Amino acid sequence: MPSATDELARYLELTPASKAKWQTATEYLPGGDSRNSIFWDPYPIFLTEASGNRTVDADGNERTDFINTMTTMILGHAFPPVMEAVTEQLSRGVAYNAPNEHQVRLARLLCERIPSFDLVRFTNSGTEATLNTIRAARAFTGRSKFAKVEGGYHGTHDAVSVSVRVDLSKAGDPDRPQAVAASDGLAEGVLDQVVIIPFNEVSASQRILDENKDELAAVIVEPVMGSVGMLPATTEYLSMLREFTEANGIVLIFDEVISFRVAPGGSQQYYGVTPDMTSLGKIIGGGFAVGAFGGRKDIMDLYDPTKGPRVSHAGTFNANPVTMLAGAVTMEHLDDGVYRSLAENTEKLRQGIRQVCDELEVPVQVTGLGSLFGIHFNGSEIHNYRDLAATDRDLRAHVFLGLLNEGIMIAPNLVGALSTCLEDKDIAAFLDAFRCVLERRP
Repeated sequence: MPSATDELARYLELTPASKAKWQTATEYLPGGDSRNSIFWDPYPIFLTEASGNRTVDADGNERTDFINTMTTMILGHAFPPVMEAVTEQLSRGVAYNAPNEHQVRLARLLCERIPSFDLVRFTNSGTEATLNTIRAARAFTGRSKFAKVEGGYHGTHDAVSVSVRVDLSKAGDPDRPQAVAASDGLAEGVLDQVVIIPFNEVSASQRILDENKDELAAVIVEPVMGSVGMLPATTEYLSMLREFTEANGIVLIFDEVISFRVAPGGSQQYYGVTPDMTSLGKIIGGGFAVGAFGGRKDIMDLYDPTKGPRVSHAGTFNANPVTMLAGAVTMEHLDDGVYRSLAENTEKLRQGIRQVCDELEVPVQVTGLGSLFGIHFNGSEIHNYRDLAATDRDLRAHVFLGLLNEGIMIAPNLVGALSTCLEDKDIAAFLDAFRCVLERRP
C-alpha cells in the first residue's frame, strides 16, 4: 500500500511554483504569510484566482473549494451581484471621513434578523468584535473577569488568547480546566482574569461559574466551536449559560463569527437562546475584511457619543462603504431557502463521509451544523476539546494533503463550509476523492 510519503511526493510534484513563491515570501514575512492558521507542512499553496466554487493556484491546479476562506464565501467567490455593486462603489471612493448610507442598510438587515441585536457597530475583524463585547460587558457590570470555554477561539487579543490550543498536560482536570496561555507575550495578569469552563459539560461548568459569579462580567461562547472542528453546543448547555447569566447580572456573549452561517438569525435563532451581545464577522462582509458587535440597547448605548461615550470605539476603516455594500448585498441574497438548501447539501456530505469511512472501516466522527462540517478520525463521540485528543492526527494530515492532490480545498484540520455554488456533483466528487485518499492511507 502506498505510504504517506507518496502523498507528499505528489504534492511536491504538483506545486513547485507555490513552493518557490513561499520560499521568496519567507524572506519578507515570518513563515511566508500573515496568517498562521493557513500554514501547513511542507508549505502552503499560493492562490492566484477564485471564482464560484473554484480556486486556482500558482501552478495552475484547480480545486473545488469546501472551506470558502474559512467559512466566509457563503455565496461563493466573486459573487457577481457583489462584484458589480463594489465595482460601482469604487468609482465613488473607498473610504470616507464621514458616515455612509451603506452601513445603515447593513445594520438594519442585521438588526432585523438577529434576536439579540437592538443596535450594532462595525469593525474590521472578528478579533475587534469580541474585544469590544468583552470591554462593554466589563464597563456595564463594573466587574473584570469573564468565562470562556476551553478550546474556544475568539480572535487574537490578549484577553481571549487563553486555553485555545491546549497542552493537556498543563490544562488540569477535565471538569475543572486550568487557564493556559495560548501565546507568548500576553500581559501580566491576563490568566487571572479568565475562568475556563468545559464545553457541553453542564454540571461541571455550572459549578465553576457559581464559584466565580460575583466576579464575572461576561461569559463568551461559540454556539458552534469552529476552531475546534465545527462542534455544536447542546441546547441544554446554552440554556444553562443563559439562565445562569440572567440570574447573576452577567453579560452572555455569543461569538457567531462562524456560527452565523447556521440560520438567517444565526445559531441563537436555531437554538432559541438569545444572548445579551453577539460578535460577527466573515459572511457579513461579502468577502471583505469585517467584524461587528451588537446587542441590548442599554449595553450598546455605552458607545453612543451623544451620551458620553463611556466606552471608546474608533477605526479608520470601520464601516467603510465598500465592505458595507458588499455585506448588504450578500445578506439580501441569504433567505430561508438558501439556508435550508445549504444545510441539506451539507448533511448529504456528512452522511457520505460517514458511509465511506464505514465501508473502509475507518473510525470517524463527523460534526457540524447547517453548512458547517468537521471530520475527526476518532472512534468515540466528540463533545468537547478534550475528546479531540484521541483523533488520529497522522491520518488527518494524510487526508488533507491527499484531498489537495485530488483537487479538493479544505482546512488543514479537516473542517469545511459549503457555499451556494457547490452542487450534488461537487459533493460526489468530494466523496470520490475522500475514498481514494483513504484507500491510499499508510
